Amino acid sequence: MPFDNATAGLAPVDKPRTAVWPPIPERVQVAIVFLPVLFAVIFIFFFGVDLPFADEWAVVPAVMHMESGHLLWSDIYRQHNEAVMPVSMAVTLLLAKATHYDVLAEAYASFACLAVSLAVLFAFFRRVQRTLPIPTLAFLPIAAILLGWRNHDGILWGAGLYINLGLMLLLLLVWAAIRTADSPWFFGLAILMAVLATFSFGSGLLAWPVGLAILFFPADGRRSLLRMLLWTTVAVAITLVYFNGYIIHRVPWPTGLGFVLGHPVQAAEYALVYTGSALGASPRVDACINIVLILLFLPAAWIVVRNAELRKALLPFAAMHAFLVLTIPPLLLGRLGLGVDQPYYASRYAPMAAMGPVGIYVFLLALACRPDAAPLASSMTAWRNVLAIALVVIGVGVMGGYEEGLVYAWLDHPKKAACREVLKDYRILDDGHLTCFYPDYEVGRRLAFWLDEYHLSVFRERPGTPMAGK
Repeated sequence: MPFDNATAGLAPVDKPRTAVWPPIPERVQVAIVFLPVLFAVIFIFFFGVDLPFADEWAVVPAVMHMESGHLLWSDIYRQHNEAVMPVSMAVTLLLAKATHYDVLAEAYASFACLAVSLAVLFAFFRRVQRTLPIPTLAFLPIAAILLGWRNHDGILWGAGLYINLGLMLLLLLVWAAIRTADSPWFFGLAILMAVLATFSFGSGLLAWPVGLAILFFPADGRRSLLRMLLWTTVAVAITLVYFNGYIIHRVPWPTGLGFVLGHPVQAAEYALVYTGSALGASPRVDACINIVLILLFLPAAWIVVRNAELRKALLPFAAMHAFLVLTIPPLLLGRLGLGVDQPYYASRYAPMAAMGPVGIYVFLLALACRPDAAPLASSMTAWRNVLAIALVVIGVGVMGGYEEGLVYAWLDHPKKAACREVLKDYRILDDGHLTCFYPDYEVGRRLAFWLDEYHLSVFRERPGTPMAGK
């Protein structure tokens, strides 16, 4: 009888699980769910081009100073647009030194940050598996969303490193903050990750409120006022350092709170397109998919909030979803004037936006595997049907994202490959040809000369003696 009492609650859970999920060995499931990693590497291999592009040219002066032995702190600690990103700049310069400024190496490093981010999400998923009977194969949609080709900027473009690095650091912060009760070392690690994230990408300062929220709602229920006070003190200090000497970034399009309040419909459309930009083959499809997922998510979120066991298991995914929501106001203030479709075509936002559908999917998955946590549903079948709808919608979005990324890369690769040859022949070509790699041909010719003289980028194998430093 004691044994029967101890196991009485397990039979209803295990039975449907074995009836629904295929008996696939665990190692095979792990291999399957990480297949998107391989697909992304193949994507870079076939479509990556060793050509500095757009923001990558902004790094060249600092690379030249490094090569000539005149690197200054101001080359590393400087403001880029609205953000102060010395950590990302330092990583970029180290890669440039090690590879003679091969921007493809930056692309692979940027992708490596995404791969680590996926590994951290997998650790969060394992945390949910310890509470609910969920098969490892259910992690596949998460991997497909985060590493889909919809994020072609973040995968093919080395300058996407700053967002991917920042996201990785933020996920590591969430992981460490949740474990602060286990050891004070995790609290110190969480602070370190927050500091590094702050100086890695534009949304880095949001690491502090996310970390504070985790400390305020700890997974183990033991709130520490001392940790919260220390966290807040460091957050204030780092914020003061961040804004010391900060310059308001001026842009040619309308910005500010007044513009956002004056265009509420466009602001709502922008937020929908942005938070769903990891999915879909077009901005309109992206927004429609996002609306459906949000409508499915709202009742699920209400149920999870009321269940302590689920709140604890899903805390990391809730934290990352909250981070995504916190990034909306700054983007609206600074980017709404570019049009509601801007966050879709700037696909470097896709990794951050992926936290939205990932969080929604995990919430619905948890309820589909935990019928007693769903008092508003008549049965487990109801939430499984909701999950099935979400999977269909996410599947359409993922396939559309792969399609859009493939079309983009297919058209973009030959253009950049031809422009790479133009850069190599900059000495003998007319000024008009040089605008393919830099909009101002005079500046472009000078930057190309610096790369040439120091045998960097496309000139790595060209013989000669560096003269630019003389």
